[in-house]
Amino acid sequence: MTGTEDAHGLPGPLQPLPEEVRDRLGPHLDGLVDAFYERLSQREDLAEVLDRLTAEEFAHLRRRQSAHLRLWLSPDLDREQLLTWSRQVGRVHSMCGVELDWFVEGISDHRAGLLPLVDRLCSELDVAAIRNALAERMLLDLQGAVEGYRDVDERQAEVLLDVLSVVSDAATVTDLSRLLVETLGDLEGIEVVIFARPDAKGRMEHEVGGGPGFGRFLTDVGGLGYPEVSTSDELATGLGPIGRAWRSGDIERSDSMKTDPTTRPWWEFSERLGWASSAAVPLVDGHGRPRALLSLQARYSGYFAPESRGTLLRQVKRAAERALTDLEDRPTLATGVRGFAERARHLSLLRRDRVEMHFQPVVSLPDGILVKLEALARLRDGDRLVSPAEFLPTFGDEELFRLFEIGLDQGLDALRSWQAQGLSVGVSLNLPVVSITDDRYERLVESRLSSYGVRPERLTLELLETGFVDREATVRRRSFEAFTRMGVRLAQDDLGSGYSSLLRLRHFAFDEVKIDQSLVRGTTQAPGAALHFIRPISDIAHSIGLDVVIEGLEDHGLVEAATMLGVDAGQGFGIARPMPADDVVGWASGHRLYLDTGRPSTAIGALAAHVAWEHRVNAFGNQSLRPSMLDLERCVLTGYVEQSASRSVQDVHLRVHTEAVSGRRGRAYRNAWRDLLVALGEAPAG
Repeated sequence: MTGTEDAHGLPGPLQPLPEEVRDRLGPHLDGLVDAFYERLSQREDLAEVLDRLTAEEFAHLRRRQSAHLRLWLSPDLDREQLLTWSRQVGRVHSMCGVELDWFVEGISDHRAGLLPLVDRLCSELDVAAIRNALAERMLLDLQGAVEGYRDVDERQAEVLLDVLSVVSDAATVTDLSRLLVETLGDLEGIEVVIFARPDAKGRMEHEVGGGPGFGRFLTDVGGLGYPEVSTSDELATGLGPIGRAWRSGDIERSDSMKTDPTTRPWWEFSERLGWASSAAVPLVDGHGRPRALLSLQARYSGYFAPESRGTLLRQVKRAAERALTDLEDRPTLATGVRGFAERARHLSLLRRDRVEMHFQPVVSLPDGILVKLEALARLRDGDRLVSPAEFLPTFGDEELFRLFEIGLDQGLDALRSWQAQGLSVGVSLNLPVVSITDDRYERLVESRLSSYGVRPERLTLELLETGFVDREATVRRRSFEAFTRMGVRLAQDDLGSGYSSLLRLRHFAFDEVKIDQSLVRGTTQAPGAALHFIRPISDIAHSIGLDVVIEGLEDHGLVEAATMLGVDAGQGFGIARPMPADDVVGWASGHRLYLDTGRPSTAIGALAAHVAWEHRVNAFGNQSLRPSMLDLERCVLTGYVEQSASRSVQDVHLRVHTEAVSGRRGRAYRNAWRDLLVALGEAPAG
């Protein structure tokens, strides 16, 4: 590297920050951190996270937090330094059980604390430049943290796939136990995994082990003696996660082995081995009787607390139980051969130009005006259309270029045809990351725009994430500048899902971003968390002048929700499915979108309106808002819940509203939100 680019190949230094800013704000950072943790301690959900820590660990955490803020203010901070720091911070927070939406709230909290100090203490300096520099650093910090969380999640997903594979491949119980502990031992943050079954006296026998700390565990067991683990609830050694899991048949955990009284017999032992938290996964038969148990020890407190880790363990439990039951009944079972993607078939279809572009409308919100259509590739295989999820992993650089060429031709030809029929819109096309080091794409786009006679601003190129990371920053910048000079619009696709999606927002000439549909899908599993996460992501993009498009709007409720959260445009089945080019004009002539932002007609839309209101309250503080904005009767959600005959729905909304205005955001707040979601799920849609 040249010294002016980071490991991601992103050019140029961070925006400068005068030393005076650090000197003036530095003395106040410890106070900001103290106030931050004081607020956290008043939120019961986050207080539980802090309670897992010993006094020494908590003091260390406060020092690290102050150092983190000081890093933001460092005049000579470089991009790679901050990204490396924040990525590790994200990984550790993930493995300590801190949910991503909590982390995002923390960044917002620090931002809310720092900016008033800038205004007050740096008023004679260039405050706008300082704010921009801090915004860049916070954005980079958030990007690094998101990447850290993503690293942990991706590794977790890989391990789960490996588990599902090995349980199907195991031919005996011995194979199964060995493969399970070896595979789960590859989870980041795990120290030891043990496959155990009790002897005739109810004492757990550790039959097979794995993980980076298993060798040391064996050494210490032999040299120091490891307290026996019992299945009896009458013994202290049977009250920990393993004993409880064996008796209940359910997964049990200890979020802090250093403070959990049920793990007292192992405090000294776990301290020596670096075990901070533990989970026990019982494997039961079809009658609910335990047959074996997996014990996992992690080096981070709270490691098993997040729902994602709980989901992983439940999936492992189900898969291992099925395999164990089958193997115990048929110990000589031979595994079958499984088929994989039809690579040769997909390549053949591409070579024969069996590519069909289907077009999905993107409409502005809330008026529903058709802005453009996204061109989505399909492979025609007889009567079947093959989706990108099936064929894209098959394609290399040359195949991706050919696919782009066909898509560009079909997209521009469709634009010209629609224009002739009186429909003037734009089209967007996915652009592989590899394209920014391949000048064939630039030449192709420029040539085709000229030959089809299409104005450049009607074409949007969406940068896809494929895992390819180029380090030639100069080439990257030149490629983006070439498209910008042409007048082509550039969009970051799948914001939040890729390797460096957030980071690119500041350093390349994007015109818009698209929020990843995985965040939208989260509204069905955890509506409150998903809505609270989408709003700040949208705010960040708007704050740096980018339009925001959200994909995955599968029904009218999600369309309403996106509108309430301030998104500029959207697409999804709730608006229209992808369609052949010949169907677009007919669809556009009959398309209407009816949204009343003052009176949402769906539960998720009303909830999103309430989330947007909560973010305004959090941003400005309830003391700074007009009383009418805090009035329950003026709340958009009030109008929706009054349509329900259930008085309980209105009562729960009152609880949510009261807790939100109070700013406590603790357990009572989250419980009220949970109860509201349940109540609205039972209420009529209106």
